[in-house]
Amino acid sequence: MKLPGFIDSHLHVLGIGYFSYNVDLSEVDSIEELKRKLEPHKNETIIIGRGWNQERFREKRMLTKQDLNDVSQTVPIVLSRVCGHVLTVNDCMLKLAGIDQYTPQVEGGSFSFHNGVFTENAIGLIHDNLPKPTIADIRRYLITADKILLSQGITSVASDDFCIFPIPYETIMSTINDLYREDLLHVKITEQVNLGYRDLQDFIAKGYVNKDFGKYRMGPLKILADGSLGGKTAYLSNPYENDSTNRGICTHTDEELFEKVYLADKNGMDVVIHAIGDAASEQAINALIHSLKITGRTNHHHALIHAQLTTKEQIKKMKQWNIGAIVQPIFLNSDIAIVKNRLGERAKETYLFKTMHTAGIPVGFSTDAPVEPVSPFLNIYSAITRKSLSRPDLGVFLEAEAFDFETALSCYTEVNKAYVYHDDSIANDYVIVDRSYTDTDSLLKMRILETVIDGKIVYQAENGQK
Repeated sequence: MKLPGFIDSHLHVLGIGYFSYNVDLSEVDSIEELKRKLEPHKNETIIIGRGWNQERFREKRMLTKQDLNDVSQTVPIVLSRVCGHVLTVNDCMLKLAGIDQYTPQVEGGSFSFHNGVFTENAIGLIHDNLPKPTIADIRRYLITADKILLSQGITSVASDDFCIFPIPYETIMSTINDLYREDLLHVKITEQVNLGYRDLQDFIAKGYVNKDFGKYRMGPLKILADGSLGGKTAYLSNPYENDSTNRGICTHTDEELFEKVYLADKNGMDVVIHAIGDAASEQAINALIHSLKITGRTNHHHALIHAQLTTKEQIKKMKQWNIGAIVQPIFLNSDIAIVKNRLGERAKETYLFKTMHTAGIPVGFSTDAPVEPVSPFLNIYSAITRKSLSRPDLGVFLEAEAFDFETALSCYTEVNKAYVYHDDSIANDYVIVDRSYTDTDSLLKMRILETVIDGKIVYQAENGQK
């Protein structure tokens, strides 16, 4: 069966490759099992892992530095939660980063010297003190990610790569372009430009806005307005259920967010904003509207990324101002188990992706890999069934929000092509799969046989990448 090449409208290419070289903790079911999984790495110079989820732990609590100190007090350990918005380190890593009980808190984030847990903007205190990757490392991560994407039928992506490591953004740009010239990179990348205000000014001044290098081009400004639901850092209008003092983390003031949005918007640059909580969505939508009222742009492709807790009233404003939504149905895999616990009765107005689509909002599908698996088939399965892949016993979540196969496929292809990627060259990209769609179970068995980009076979299942 032939299908259009899949377009993932938000992921992290460099992160996918990098994560594949980290300790994978995504299947760990207890803190004790996590400790055992780290044991073989005790003689390394540093242990970096990702994917743990306290909701999977039998202990049902956050990972702390005391747990990691049990593994090693002489080797730095840095373990990111599955969402990437929370990480835990041991005392050795705190010492390496120069952090003690007197270190001031970071605005738009938090950390605890007592338990070694860092969130949002405070994560930079740790990342800035990790070993910097070499150009050879970056090349290896990108080539690895390319192979993974092609094997899943992904032919084009919108990717946030500048924030993965604290290195100059032009280093990432030049390395990606070198790999294309050497024919070592095949998936087409639109960069979601994740830069701070000063670097954004530099980016604009150097003429990079919407710059097209060929298969690699500069896309929208990417901004993070809050965190994650699982990490309880998504920014809510009301406190989390049974946690009356916590509304999550707002990473920017209203003024800071507007300044970044307006700087991009007035220079003809689109803006995509990570907003999971309803308060973050409100802040993001208002910043975009405020800017559009000044710039008067009508041909923009601004969007919210995630929009998980965006309300029906906010959806009306998105439609009015042509603000798109880049969503991840596969997040339901992890979130169905926690959404009621986090939000109580408010859970009934969440993950309203079909409502957005029916309202006429451009809804593009993505996976946010490596946060969730990059498979388009698993993502479409989640969109159609509204079930958790790992916990089907939890049943269907808000069945009225379920997509049919054709609509879900269009959100992965036609919508992403027109609104997110807006590039006609991808018309020649397609995949061959081993079976036709008959029911949702067939999606779980579907396999990519060939991936074709610009008329060239770049992946074959029998022989791997050509």
